[in-house]
Amino acid sequence: MRGHDLFRYAALLAVVLCYVTIILGGNVITTDNGLACPDWPTCFGNGNFFPAFTGGAAVEWAHRVSAFVLSVGVLGLAVLAVAFERGRRALLRLSLGALALVVTEALLGGVVIETSLLAGVVLLHLAIATVLFGILLIVALLANLRDVPRRWVDWARRAAEEDPAVAARAAAAREAAPVGPRPADRSVPGVTSREG
Repeated sequence: MRGHDLFRYAALLAVVLCYVTIILGGNVITTDNGLACPDWPTCFGNGNFFPAFTGGAAVEWAHRVSAFVLSVGVLGLAVLAVAFERGRRALLRLSLGALALVVTEALLGGVVIETSLLAGVVLLHLAIATVLFGILLIVALLANLRDVPRRWVDWARRAAEEDPAVAARAAAAREAAPVGPRPADRSVPGVTSREG
C-alpha cells in the first residue's frame, strides 16, 4: 500500500474517531455524568486508569478512552503527513494543526474536571472539538479528492452552479428595485386625505 493511501485512510479514520468522541462527550453532558470521574487523568485519583466500568463512571470513562484513541489516531495522521504528504503543504499543515488541537483538547478536558464543569471551560472544550472535527473533515476530503468517483465530482459541480433562469430573475428584480430610501407613507388606512 502506498503512503498516500495510508494517509487518506488514516484521515477517514480520524474523522470517525472524532465524531464518536464528540457524541460520547455529549452523552456525558446530557446524562449529567461530567464529574462521575472526579479526577484527571485517572478516574478517582488512585492511580488506577481502569475504574469499574459501571454507572456514570462508565459513561465518563468511555469518553476519555475514545479521546485517547482519537489522540493516537491524529498522531498517526500527523506522522503519515510528515512522511508522505510534504508535497501537499495544506494537508501537512492541517494535519499538524489537528495534532496541536487534539493535545490542547485533551489537556482542556482535564481543566474541565478540575474546574468542576465551569460553563465557559466546557463551552471552549466543545468549540475546540468542533473546530478539530471540521479540520479533520477538510483533511479527509482533500486527501481523498483524487479518488472520488468522477460522477460524484460532476454532481457536486452541477449542484454548486447557479441556475441561469433563477439568476436572471434575481438580476431583473435587483434592477427593478428602486434606488435609495423610500419616502415614508403618511397615509392612514381607511382615511382619504382632502386637499383644501
